[in-house]
Amino acid sequence: MSNAWTALSAAGSAGEVLGEAGMTVVIGLVVVFSVLILLTFIFWLFGKVMSGAGGKKAAPSSQEKADAMPAVSAPAPVPAAPAPVVSGGVSDEVVAVIAAAVAAMAPEGKRYAVRRVSRVRGERPVWAAAGIAENTRPF
Repeated sequence: MSNAWTALSAAGSAGEVLGEAGMTVVIGLVVVFSVLILLTFIFWLFGKVMSGAGGKKAAPSSQEKADAMPAVSAPAPVPAAPAPVVSGGVSDEVVAVIAAAVAAMAPEGKRYAVRRVSRVRGERPVWAAAGIAENTRPF
């Protein structure tokens, strides 16, 4: 026990030792959080630069819009798309959702029609097969 007291007296009082330890902790916390704030700012700035680099076009003026629009007479009547063939117990709501998804993904001006919806029979569900393919892809 005398060795502990002599080591403590050689290093200084217990208050000095705890003060130095406290300062080390405070300095460490300040450095870590300063670097985290700096990284957050860098990533925020990078996001702003990359979203602006997408090449946004200026909105055309009303005169440019009028010049770009061709003169169109009465639109030609569009034949009604045949009703999709539902097989395998697929409900009308599912067909409507699939048709809406296709329409949402279609480029502007293109028209698509869902002609047939059927269930796919296989060994495992499509999402399970996609997960296996994703996780076992070679490096």
